[in-house]
Amino acid sequence: MPTIHYVPQKLAHQEGRVSMAAETKAFKSYLANKCIIGYGIINGIVNAAIFFGMNASNPDVTFAAGKVVEEIVLTGALLGLILTWCVVPLTKMDLRKNVYKADADRNGIIAKLPGGAITLSIPVGIIAAVVAGALAWVFTMFLPMPLTRTGMMIFKGCMCAVVGALSGYIVVTRTTAGFEPESK
Repeated sequence: MPTIHYVPQKLAHQEGRVSMAAETKAFKSYLANKCIIGYGIINGIVNAAIFFGMNASNPDVTFAAGKVVEEIVLTGALLGLILTWCVVPLTKMDLRKNVYKADADRNGIIAKLPGGAITLSIPVGIIAAVVAGALAWVFTMFLPMPLTRTGMMIFKGCMCAVVGALSGYIVVTRTTAGFEPESK
């Protein structure tokens, strides 16, 4: 029967015996953390707060279905563009630091998108606008219209969380699939 030796984590770090798996996140774990929490939930909260601030002086404002869809499409397009410009350099930095394993699908549809921050931002902005608009249009059929300022703030925050997570997923996956480590 094999003998199991316990090495405390602190001692293992001092001896340099920590495995690569302990230091580097799996790609799916990295995606879930960044896309759902960072680019999704936090982004949704920030966009809802910005919307509330922009409409703070008009508490009685309401939004008809057409205005809701228009607002969400524009926000989705801008969100896709701006998020791409921020996420591409951050993802490359994480790749260079070996924060996660770069095992994205190099042959998938996303890997065929353009690779630079500027060129990638255009298709991501279009995808974000289309998805946001389609979802907003569907939801306006079921939500009580017109939306109040608070209702629109909550709806916009939720939509930005979904579209931010989707955009983040596309950008991180594309950047990872196209990343070539620097030769030493």
